[in-house]
Amino acid sequence: MEAIPARAAGDEAAVGLQLEPLSRRICKMLNLHAKIEEEIFYPAARTVIDRKLIDEAQAEHAAMKERITRIEAMTSEHPEFDASMAVLAREVAAHVTEEERDLFPRLARANLDLEALGVMLAERKETLMEVMGLHEDDELRAVAEPASSGASVQAVR
Repeated sequence: MEAIPARAAGDEAAVGLQLEPLSRRICKMLNLHAKIEEEIFYPAARTVIDRKLIDEAQAEHAAMKERITRIEAMTSEHPEFDASMAVLAREVAAHVTEEERDLFPRLARANLDLEALGVMLAERKETLMEVMGLHEDDELRAVAEPASSGASVQAVR
């Protein structure tokens, strides 16, 4: 996700990235992540910890999904594209930080089989990746091909 804000800041290594395939892949992966959390993770977490934390996380998901929908309707030449992607990157980073700081420690102390939950999440992710065509690396290859220094491949990782 760092590649898009880097381009907006004028980072020479990021300027040549083909952002259409990169942004599409980022949006698809974020939607996939949100879907498995909403289908499996949050319902399980809701059974053992404070509902308020889960409600807040789901509200953040809703806001991010709205932003993703707007981004998906843009081309990378749209005047708001870079700024929208930068805001999305900040929102995702803040969401992850909150989950790591507040949610995950509480789940670790709760009576929840995290190993079984992890297996369920991984299986659902694999299924959705197949359904959404995300195992195919065509979009990823399109981003990496124009790289002269390999910077775009690094940015995707």
